[in-house]
Amino acid sequence: MITADWRALAVLTVKDPAEAARRVLALNLPAEVCWLGLALAVVLDTLLYIVSNMALPPVESPFYGLIATPVGYGAVVGGGLVVTIIAIHRVGRVFGGEGGFGEILSLMVWLQLLSVVAQAAVFVLVLVVPLLAMILSFAATFLGIYIFLHFVDQAHRLGSLWRAAGVLVAAVLAISLAFMILLSLIGAPLSGTLQNV
Repeated sequence: MITADWRALAVLTVKDPAEAARRVLALNLPAEVCWLGLALAVVLDTLLYIVSNMALPPVESPFYGLIATPVGYGAVVGGGLVVTIIAIHRVGRVFGGEGGFGEILSLMVWLQLLSVVAQAAVFVLVLVVPLLAMILSFAATFLGIYIFLHFVDQAHRLGSLWRAAGVLVAAVLAISLAFMILLSLIGAPLSGTLQNV
C-alpha cells in the first residue's frame, strides 16, 4: 500500500506538480525524516554514479578532481542540495514568500528522489538505446525545472510561477556569487600548488 501511494504521488508530480507539492507539504514530515530522506537520496545518487562510471567512461571536467571518488561526489551532491535549499528558502523570503525551511527541505527531498529514479532510467537506456536516453534526459531536465517552479510556488505561497522563476534565478545567482567568492579565496593557493607540481 505504501509503495502504491508513493507511485501514485510520483505520477501526480508529473501530471499536477502543484497538487503533488501540496500533498507532500500536508504530510508535515518531521525534520529528522527529511534529513534522512536527503541522506538516502545522496547515497542512491552516489551509488548510481559509481555504477555508471564502471559501465561508461567518466566525463572529464574542470571539477572532476572533486568528484573522482564516491565520497567526494557524495559530499558535492549533498552540499549542493543543502546550499540550494538554504538559497531557495532565504531568497523566497526576500520575494515575499512564506515557506519555512522544513517545507523547502521536504519538497527538495522528494524532487531529488524522483531525480535519482529518472537518472537510473536514463542510465539503463544509455546502455540499450542511447538516442532515446538523450531525448529522455532533455525531457527530464525541462520537466524537472517545471516541477521545481511549482514546488517553489507552493512552498512559498507566491501565487505565480513567474515569481517562483524569479526566486529560482535569484537563488542561482546568489549561489554562483558565493561560489565565485569561494574560488577567489582558495584559487590563488591552488593555482600556485598546481604550478609547482
